[in-house]
Amino acid sequence: MSAQNERSGCGVSVMNVLTIMLLFIAVIGIVGIAVAIFMPGLFGLGGDDSTATGGAATAVPTSASVAIIPTLTPTPTTNALLPTWTPITGTGAEPTSTPRPFVTLGPTDIPTETPVFPTKTPTNTPTPTPTDTATPTPIGPTITPSPTRSQYLFTKTDGSPFYLQNYANSAGCEWLGLAGEVLDINRRPVITGLYQVHVWGSGVDQRAMVGGAPAYSPSGWEQFVNNTIGVRDYNVQLETSSGTAVSQVYSVQTRNSCNQNLLRLDFIQNHE
Repeated sequence: MSAQNERSGCGVSVMNVLTIMLLFIAVIGIVGIAVAIFMPGLFGLGGDDSTATGGAATAVPTSASVAIIPTLTPTPTTNALLPTWTPITGTGAEPTSTPRPFVTLGPTDIPTETPVFPTKTPTNTPTPTPTDTATPTPIGPTITPSPTRSQYLFTKTDGSPFYLQNYANSAGCEWLGLAGEVLDINRRPVITGLYQVHVWGSGVDQRAMVGGAPAYSPSGWEQFVNNTIGVRDYNVQLETSSGTAVSQVYSVQTRNSCNQNLLRLDFIQNHE
């Protein structure tokens, strides 16, 4: 192993010597070429510089110029190492960026008055009109509904009471009274002497026989209450001749008018 290493070392030394010699020869050649180009007089290649001595030109020796060896500029290689980042030693923490100050906004102008917008009035939505439902018409004769059956045998007629001017006597406005008639279920005057009308109130408590005042009807009745007209309240009820009530009590009121000093109240039979 030592002999092999020694031979290898000798081979390397010889190669280094040869390399140096070749570089030296190259440098000398380059210098010679440069001198020949820039200093031609050194080798007799110059012009006709001479002195007149016996008609023969004598070359004047010139001082040799110093050879200028060009400086070799090292060419940077792509393998040159770039500067590396050196971390901060000490705490081992990475550098933190310095926070920038925030821009503080100025005060916002607040309007002193709140704008008032017009109130929108809601539009009324039309209510749809209900559609009339057709009522089926029954086939055959029309059935007349019977009148409502009352608790009592008689009720007042639908138009009662109503007001008239006194026409049954000659007392005129010096008379105020109540009168009427009584009809059976067939709307005919009842028989005289079966019923009486009880009238009471405002200082009066009297009974008038049905059929005793034919000026109003064959079943007419009349009850005088005052010789002066005025507004007064009275109660009226139909009874049998023996005093049994056959109708409810009706409350009526007279009027202060000569054209309405007769209050008429008629009775009709409601059922049998």
